[in-house]
Amino acid sequence: HPNRVTPGKIHGRTAQPIMQPPTSSDESASPPEIPGTLALYRSLALPVFAPTFIMSACQSSVMLLIPLFALELGAHPGVAAVIFAIRGLGNMVIDVPAGYAASKLGDKFTMLIGIGMMIATAFAASFTQSALLLSFIAFFFGAAMAIWLLARLTFISETIAVVQRGKAVSTMAGLQRFGGLAGPVSTGVIAATFSFEVAFLCIAAFACIALTLTLVFVRKNVKVDNPESPNLLRIVPHILSNHQHTFLTAGIAVSCCTLLRASRQLLIPLWGESIGLNTNEIGYIVGCAAAVDMAMFPLAGYLMDNKGRRTTLVCCLAFLSLAIFLIPFSNSFITLLGCAMLAGFGNGLGSGINMTMGADFAPSSIRGEFLGVWRLMSDTGSFTGPLITGYIASSFMLAAAFPVSSAFGLVGICLVIFGVKETLQP
Repeated sequence: HPNRVTPGKIHGRTAQPIMQPPTSSDESASPPEIPGTLALYRSLALPVFAPTFIMSACQSSVMLLIPLFALELGAHPGVAAVIFAIRGLGNMVIDVPAGYAASKLGDKFTMLIGIGMMIATAFAASFTQSALLLSFIAFFFGAAMAIWLLARLTFISETIAVVQRGKAVSTMAGLQRFGGLAGPVSTGVIAATFSFEVAFLCIAAFACIALTLTLVFVRKNVKVDNPESPNLLRIVPHILSNHQHTFLTAGIAVSCCTLLRASRQLLIPLWGESIGLNTNEIGYIVGCAAAVDMAMFPLAGYLMDNKGRRTTLVCCLAFLSLAIFLIPFSNSFITLLGCAMLAGFGNGLGSGINMTMGADFAPSSIRGEFLGVWRLMSDTGSFTGPLITGYIASSFMLAAAFPVSSAFGLVGICLVIFGVKETLQP
């Protein structure tokens, strides 16, 4: 198709066959040589990796500032929690339209829309004096990140060969984790030293850097203009019916993974408080687990591209499930630290696994639309995980939430082993 990216044309250079080779009727033609990992990283450093780090720092800063700013504006803590949850709702609502836009408008143009929305929303937040208005802003913050993430994943799916996709996506996931650590630390200092308004303006300024990098270094705007693709209102039922087996197996397994990840973030602090640890000790435990998590992305990329996606997802689910199951047996700082670090290890092994499998399964003719539904399913697991575990903890006892969460991991493992095909195809 004239709008499709051709091999060897990324960032305006030729003879760099990083991208998926097109099918050809010439059976005797030898496929282009796949470049080394270093060449892959160099080609993606400015158009993908640097904006990924910046946008992740912006997102994590927003997650820190929104509830705190709501409290400063006079909102009740319960209202502040609702405003924070609305940001997640913005993610889910925009997932499918963002995938549709990536196909019809192009991946680069859609990335620019997401970053531009982040800039405008952060700028608007700096002038907000109402908690009600902040709730609308929180929704658009979530929408901006959903648009950016979908378009970026579509770009990676179009341009990176399957055998190197795991490394590329896991590196993005690792950079997201580093950005998630750097963002709240820096904006927290800015908000404490100056004001929340200044902190939001700094978020807008950093997003402008990501906008510039994307505008300059992403040279192609890839569209998939398929006249047979469903319209926006029919995307979800169309894709779910046509790819029923994929979503009933791999889709549910990925949802189980995101559910475990979200539950872990809630349950570890709650259990630490229940055994008498103070906030400083719980923060140290969470920080150590995050450090282990961030350090695992190179291994995750190696596993996905050399041992397969199924093996990587099973390892991630197994370690996460085991760690969460063991947490109620911990009764001290050291034992809970060990469980949390084991959970961080398991979560790190799955760095980028959800995005990689989604990119592998996505048909080229409706890639953006498929990835939108895929992310919606993944975000649903992330949204429902804390709700399920919170309900169990409040209705029964906190300890009961841990084996139930682990059971979701076992369901995911069984689905992967017995129902998911390996998508790593050299």
